[in-house]
Amino acid sequence: MTKQDAGVGDDNLKAVLRRIDELGPVIAGDAAKAEELGHLTDAVVDGLRGAGLFGALVPADLGGLDLTLPESIEVFRAVAEHDASTAWTLAILADGALFGRLLGREPFAELVVDGTTMIAGSLNPLTAAAVPAKGGYRLSGTVNYASGSHHADWLMVAAWVERDGIRSVVDGIPDLIAGIIPIGEATILDTWSPSGMRATGSDDCRVDDVFVAQRFTFPWGDAATRSDDDVWSRIPLLVQIGGALSATAVGAARGALRSFVDLAGAKTPSASFDLLADRPQAQLAAGEAEGLVFAAEATLAAAVEDVWLQGESGRLFEPTDRARLRARAVTATRLAAQAVDLLHEVGGMSAVAEGAPLERAWRDVHTATQHLVLNSARYEVTGRILLGRDPGSPVI
Repeated sequence: MTKQDAGVGDDNLKAVLRRIDELGPVIAGDAAKAEELGHLTDAVVDGLRGAGLFGALVPADLGGLDLTLPESIEVFRAVAEHDASTAWTLAILADGALFGRLLGREPFAELVVDGTTMIAGSLNPLTAAAVPAKGGYRLSGTVNYASGSHHADWLMVAAWVERDGIRSVVDGIPDLIAGIIPIGEATILDTWSPSGMRATGSDDCRVDDVFVAQRFTFPWGDAATRSDDDVWSRIPLLVQIGGALSATAVGAARGALRSFVDLAGAKTPSASFDLLADRPQAQLAAGEAEGLVFAAEATLAAAVEDVWLQGESGRLFEPTDRARLRARAVTATRLAAQAVDLLHEVGGMSAVAEGAPLERAWRDVHTATQHLVLNSARYEVTGRILLGRDPGSPVI
């Protein structure tokens, strides 16, 4: 199926964003129910699938939307304006195509179902073991925080290779791999009980002696895309996935601002005769939040655009390039959190009532700031690199 068959055509991104606008009421309307379930509703998943969004990064000749990295960030951000958990789940599962590319063309194509490659999982290799077997490995252990696992077709398991019961180290480097297995061969555990991002279904998954064929594995870390020379093959894996989760926080902040504007135009605070919109405190908060959200959007958009342009140019990604991308993604997330804090503070009881749009956005954005690739510890890694020191972390 071509892009034209998918109804996308030349005006790819605009067509996709229109689909998101149409889905917005369904996403927002089911947000509270999804939080109760601990994962997205069938209606929302069906809507995202019908719009082709899970195939955002799948090549066009495999039935996907074939978006660029910057375009995908805009899509995740737009969905997050309606609900952050929905965008987070979408970003995780749609980014599965990035891992599929690491396998090579034929196995990648085997993972594609109706133009989508929905892969949940984790790149943490410390909680699972891979024992070499004829034609592949046998995997055992736990996949932590597998967002979207309730809707995924596949599960990615990162693991430390074990030989004779001992963790393998080659030339002083841990021998790490990642393998992709059918989600049905894992057990989804009921472990996800956070304050925010409740509907992402980020439960742990358990695998017990599950075989994965060699062709469905790739080296852990910065594995190279096994494809013809293209932009994706020239961008390190951890750089490719650097902006998607930040986009959910930035989009949620934009949605929170919209919710605040609606609230302020309708609410008369207690002990007041004026609408909230007429109070200087609310006006200041709205104005500053607007500036912060604009800054977050611009920072993130510029970061991923620079990454894509560098991939197009073929210039190698140095540690400083990677550090600056990470710093910009973290900064965009922190700006988003600051904006939501301002609105949450002046929204009164309407902003703290459980399930209210502002209250949910506040919880979701602050939960996002705790993720490994978005928390403030990334600044330390960035600083170490800029100051000529060892990064002290494999996550840059």
